[in-house]
Amino acid sequence: MHVGYVLKKFPRLSETFILNELLELERQGARVTVLSIHRPDDGRFHRQLADLVGPVVYLPQRKSQESIEMLASRLDLLRAAREGLFGELEALLAARRRDLWSVLEAGLDVAAIARSLGIGHLHAHFATVATDVAHVAHAVSGLPYSFTAHAKDIYQDGVDAARFARLAQDAAFVVTVCDANRAHIQEHLAPGAAEHVVRLYNGVDLDAFHPRIRRPDAKPLVLGVGRLVEKKGFDDLIRAVAILRRAGLEFACTLVGDGEERTSLSALAEELDVEVEFAGALTHDETRAMLARATLLALPCVVGSDGNRDALPTVLLEALAAGVPVISTPIVGVDEIVGGGEAGLLVPPREPAALAAALRELLADPAHRDALVQAGRARAERLFDLRTNVARLRELFRASIDAASASRVDRGAELVS
Repeated sequence: MHVGYVLKKFPRLSETFILNELLELERQGARVTVLSIHRPDDGRFHRQLADLVGPVVYLPQRKSQESIEMLASRLDLLRAAREGLFGELEALLAARRRDLWSVLEAGLDVAAIARSLGIGHLHAHFATVATDVAHVAHAVSGLPYSFTAHAKDIYQDGVDAARFARLAQDAAFVVTVCDANRAHIQEHLAPGAAEHVVRLYNGVDLDAFHPRIRRPDAKPLVLGVGRLVEKKGFDDLIRAVAILRRAGLEFACTLVGDGEERTSLSALAEELDVEVEFAGALTHDETRAMLARATLLALPCVVGSDGNRDALPTVLLEALAAGVPVISTPIVGVDEIVGGGEAGLLVPPREPAALAAALRELLADPAHRDALVQAGRARAERLFDLRTNVARLRELFRASIDAASASRVDRGAELVS
């Protein structure tokens, strides 16, 4: 079984869930090739990237004359896929896509590469440009494709429901990472494709993230991990920390991550006279080491002003597996992670006082923290085991490839008869 992963940019430091998925697919015997539209620009990479066996193929970036030469060299492919290609052109034009030509060109590249490498199925992450490119490749080559929908690609203002529905309808299946997402897709984006939208939680390596790695600091440490963007709610965390510091509580607070709000968050901490360590973006191993030191993890997610929100924050899964108590908000799939409060505390979003009260409660009550650790680890083992969840994805890939192969045999028999 050979699967081609169509990604906008690979690798990315913030997308550990994709790397984990690829590595586990390979451990389970799948052959994987990454087809990346753009080259990475993070500058830092996770150590585990070296364990990836399959190749990473970067699509060529061409000047206009080079594009003409590429198209001329693939006239046979274009002629054979004339109807499908025109349909893609028409849909992209209707959507007023400024990147129309680059999407078509990248789709042709993916189709040609997939054909040359013997790839049997294409899979994209995020229902954005990567899935558009996979859809073009499908229309040109006939290869089945699928995609995983996460959060910004289904909730953010400007999501085109008609376009999403078309992508979902033509896919062999659609994965999304929580039940709340699945309900949103069925109700608002693709009701006609509801029968093949599959909820499949992201998984976490339960050996790498385990309570045995914990070495909590002597001074209590409240940890926040995530990109420094509005939907993470870290401004509320800083305000909550300020409330507790004014009440005389002694503890440290560290934010791991980087992003567009780093300057404003730093300014807020200074304004409130709160000492917060901004650790910057860390690798997977460095983040795991920070979790080992933490007394608890706080991720007070909110719905952003543009509608963007978190669906299934990976760090919450890792914290549960690692035995770190969590405090978050019931945004999208977070409630599914902690089981309605069974494995973590939930507070209303955008309420720093409520967050401060929850922080105070857990910092003062080791027995409550221990109970959450036990419940969190059990929940991680039951729902978020990387091996189990990727095995289900592998079954979906296998079924798609087998169905496509059977269809080709049927068409061949019809031609012969």
